Amino acid sequence: MAFVPPTCDMKRLLTYLLLLGSILGFTINAGADDRWETLRAINWVENPTNHTRVGRFGELGPYQFRAATWRMHTKKSFQLAKQRAAADEVAVAHYEWIKQRLEKAGVDATTFNIAMAWNTGVDNVVNGRAPTASFDYAQRVTNLVHTFKQHASRSAVAAADAPAKETPVQPAKIVAPVIGVVHFNTLPDAPRFEVVDLSAKPAPVVYTDHSPAPVSNPTPFVVGTKATFSPSIILAKLGN
Repeated sequence: MAFVPPTCDMKRLLTYLLLLGSILGFTINAGADDRWETLRAINWVENPTNHTRVGRFGELGPYQFRAATWRMHTKKSFQLAKQRAAADEVAVAHYEWIKQRLEKAGVDATTFNIAMAWNTGVDNVVNGRAPTASFDYAQRVTNLVHTFKQHASRSAVAAADAPAKETPVQPAKIVAPVIGVVHFNTLPDAPRFEVVDLSAKPAPVVYTDHSPAPVSNPTPFVVGTKATFSPSIILAKLGN
């Protein structure tokens, strides 16, 4: 059976199906593959303005780490928690640590459970002792992740619907040499001359039939047999 390339409509349909599948998959289980979306949502809930002030319980940085949590994953100074690169590095390590602890305890490592463990601790989530405030915290994080995914899906659909931009074809430049030769006779016994302008440098030199090469110090004279339409012509006397 011959292969039939997919048309634009078929490609668009496949894009919609893939996006729908990703949205449904997120609804069933937020999944542990949404790490960056989850960390971004935690940052928005913990410290949306990314201020560098120390919190009431000593929290610091975009993720409002406490010193004890920070030292679980790095030996760097706790003051570096205010720097985004260092904070992101520790945030990834803490996310993976929570995920592994939940999975080891037989608890689904969903966005909701990871966010709740981030707020109240893994043991409270595993033992079912999470306070109401932690449930609210986890729900806010989950809602933000869902919003991020919806925005990404709409952007992908818009990109799929947008017509492809055609690159304009630049016309080829054709450069041809210009050769102009004018023949005319004024005197029957005058020597024959020919001037050819190839638009090259230096300007063309007039040669007579009496000598194969110009003299070292040419003397200008009037041409009476052949000439060209050239902006600048050097005429050389090549003999008697």
